[in-house]
Amino acid sequence: MNQVRYFSKLLLFWLVFFLVNRLFFAIYYQSELSSIAGKELLRVLPNTLPLDLSFIAYLSAIFVLLLFIHSICNHKTISRIVSNVILALNYFFILITSIIIGSEISLYDEWSTKLNYTAISHLKNPSEVFLTASFSNYITLAIALILGTLFMVIYKKYVHQHFENSKTGILFSTIKLPIVLGLLLLVIRGGWGDVPLNTSDAYFSKHVILNDLAVNPNWNLIQSVLKSKNDFKGNPYKKHTDIECDNFKAEFSEHKNEFTEPILNTTQPNIVFIILEGWSADNIETLEGLEGITPHFNALEKEGLLFTNFYTNGWTSDQGISSIFSSFPVFPYVAIINQIDKSRKLPSLRKSLKNYHASFFYGGQLTFGNIKGYLLSQKFDVVKDHNDYKNLPAGRLGVHDEYMFTQFKDELSKLPEPFMSALFTVSSHSPYDFPGEHKLSFNSKSDPYVNSVAYSDRCLGDFMEQVKSESWYENTLFVLVADHSHRSPREWRVSQKERFQIPMLWYGEVLKEDYIGSTHQQMGSHVDISATVLNQLNLGHSEFQWSRNLLNPSIKPAIPFAFHRGYGLMNRKGYYAFSEDYQKVFEHHFEDSIVGPQIKKDAELYFQSAFQNYLEL
Repeated sequence: MNQVRYFSKLLLFWLVFFLVNRLFFAIYYQSELSSIAGKELLRVLPNTLPLDLSFIAYLSAIFVLLLFIHSICNHKTISRIVSNVILALNYFFILITSIIIGSEISLYDEWSTKLNYTAISHLKNPSEVFLTASFSNYITLAIALILGTLFMVIYKKYVHQHFENSKTGILFSTIKLPIVLGLLLLVIRGGWGDVPLNTSDAYFSKHVILNDLAVNPNWNLIQSVLKSKNDFKGNPYKKHTDIECDNFKAEFSEHKNEFTEPILNTTQPNIVFIILEGWSADNIETLEGLEGITPHFNALEKEGLLFTNFYTNGWTSDQGISSIFSSFPVFPYVAIINQIDKSRKLPSLRKSLKNYHASFFYGGQLTFGNIKGYLLSQKFDVVKDHNDYKNLPAGRLGVHDEYMFTQFKDELSKLPEPFMSALFTVSSHSPYDFPGEHKLSFNSKSDPYVNSVAYSDRCLGDFMEQVKSESWYENTLFVLVADHSHRSPREWRVSQKERFQIPMLWYGEVLKEDYIGSTHQQMGSHVDISATVLNQLNLGHSEFQWSRNLLNPSIKPAIPFAFHRGYGLMNRKGYYAFSEDYQKVFEHHFEDSIVGPQIKKDAELYFQSAFQNYLEL
């Protein structure tokens, strides 16, 4: 009971400490918060709990281990040492939290971001930090430290205790330890769910400052440092000089900002993205795929524009989302979408379409890969996931596609025009527990996946037929594109070009008649979507450094792709893939001996330049 009482008081102490520090932040930025409705401000409080509790559970786990040592030794001296260590650790974390809060408030004024790895990396040059700090910055830090000192006194007087010698015995303590640590682990990871806790769990608003207020400062900094661990090593792709990189980027950007002939009959259509979970080109007959899997998609091709040489840049959904909407390349080891301090600085279709209402709908968990955090930081007006559709029939991963497509139709009818909206499907992801028959067989381990795509295809076809009667339909461009590819009965190698090919179809009555039922052979990938869409809307896209207009025949294709622990590049004349794990070339296919070395060099220059861009964000 002695320990239960202590940990109860410890929990309450840290929750109050974090609350007071948030109030300090809120008072400092009251002018920014004053325009936000009080009801939304109050929503900060419940959204702070997951990450606050996770940090407290981390801390408690350390104390539990120390008390286990105390119970085994069962000696007054050990009891005193353990008690003093626990006191010192609490003091230490109170001090660190105060420094983080004081620094964060000052940093937010300049960068509009929480304290992160990029900020603390400036401590390599401490004189730079101290010379650029203003008097108000020192006052802010001093107030934070005074608050921290006050809470140290409160902790010592009302929370801390000296732990008496254990009377339960070694056996009971040994049995109790894994149970308690297991419960703490559940709190640390945010429960039993498939997706562990991340910063997205605290995000709830389109007002970035409220999301930042909800995120636990300690948890945020630790995650930022861990996710930026590659930054410690600098640019791992550095093989060439800066001049060579500049020349490569200049050549890459040639013709980039040229406007091309419009294929749409309007420059302000509604835009609906249907992001097809894991659809490989192997499911599409027109793309030389297997027969009979996607008859509804095939029917839509006859009324749309099919991009027949289109590729994903990565292999996961979070990579696909940031590549589609922000046109940022994918790297083998780091995902920029997981680093809010960097990803919020990216350009995006949402930011470019300033007069559009933007929304995103998903039947699963958008906390996966920090997608929710990314979308909200990019100022999407509406972001909904399975938490908003708990009344709909669902499988393990989320709402079944047939019900989600129906819901999406209803959601679209409520949106103000012009709008950009996206539905991300879920049923073609493992465990493939969709409510449909498994009719197709290719005598492959991938048969469940193939059948799930067939189910999603039927749902897609029904949706496209139903929305034709909607008032907004006539002025809407539908962009049907996969978020990434997938293993199929074709069994491509992990870095083989065909493994990355995916479908993209533009569809709708806004297409000019000449392009209805046609195909486009220009090579392209996710990162090219932004430039291609914006060009059709007669909007500039120079801020998208790595995006090029797919409809510009003057562009020389260069398609970057990443796989687990490796990277590559493809163009019209061949492709190259290198495994960093094995330090070995996995793929090298080219027309002649002159082209081969150039593709290899272009791949190295692309990733060196793109990663440098990432480091500088």
